Amino acid sequence: MMKKLLLIFLVATVICSCDDDDNTISVGLLAEHRGIYINDFYTSGILGNATQEDNLLAWVDQNDFTDIYLYNVGAILGDGLDNELRVFVNKAHNQNPYLRVSFVSAGFGDSFTAIENYHDGRKDSKPDGIVSEIEFWNGSMNFTDDYVPWIDKVNDLKFTPPPGEVAPLNAGITRQFYIGKIKDPGSPPSLIIAKELVQHHDEIFLTNYHTDAWQLSGSTAENSIVNKLNLLAQAGMELNKEVNIVILFNVFQLSPSPEIWDYFATGGMNNEFEDAFVEWSSDYNASTAITNKEFLNIKGFGIYRYSDGLSARPL
Repeated sequence: MMKKLLLIFLVATVICSCDDDDNTISVGLLAEHRGIYINDFYTSGILGNATQEDNLLAWVDQNDFTDIYLYNVGAILGDGLDNELRVFVNKAHNQNPYLRVSFVSAGFGDSFTAIENYHDGRKDSKPDGIVSEIEFWNGSMNFTDDYVPWIDKVNDLKFTPPPGEVAPLNAGITRQFYIGKIKDPGSPPSLIIAKELVQHHDEIFLTNYHTDAWQLSGSTAENSIVNKLNLLAQAGMELNKEVNIVILFNVFQLSPSPEIWDYFATGGMNNEFEDAFVEWSSDYNASTAITNKEFLNIKGFGIYRYSDGLSARPL
């Protein structure tokens, strides 16, 4: 009984500890990683507009996010706006010392080459992470052809010095990958793929898109969150490697996948973004359906996506 009361006290303390616009990002909350996809960073004109950039960073601070994932970086660099991107990355780091900036990469072609080139001479404005968005489990794609080359690219960026250099382009970068399904299309979940993901990534972003996603789903369907966690835990056990997991919540209101926008909306259930992870974590800790938990490090959560998150909880 004492342990249960202590858990309730700790959860209540964490839920109430978000700082809500005191010009700092809180530390010491339950989630070490608290991220948000900035879906319209380029397409809605945020980049290069000082007021919109400041509003974005103020909202990130208000809601205690530690990580932002920027979309359309390939298009930004392809349009010659590398200096504007550099200025924003510096601004983000200067305004919020705890804030990490990741670039979203949708492939290993020209857009990734542009990201590699961006690193040259950018000692003060490199991204803190790169998030892959290569859905090898969908359509005509597959892991070997569409994802393995990206592993090689991001590993080179992290570990291999360019010709004539003595250090890699960005040795401190966090390799991040979002997962919908750990499988090739038409195939069952793959332990081989799970092991590759565990070996080559610093953080794995795991989709948790279902109704009432702030609760751990009891589903045992092939692609359920429980099955994905079990597969990654088995991979971690067989590799004797800790697997860093970021749980993704969906607030995109027009998404074909289930979303929980109303859970956060000030005009709805009015919960802070941290609250969903606190409730989910309580269920996860109590669950006996997930084995080998000692190999899973549930670092925190990510929210998909900013424009809908902003409408749910305006600045």
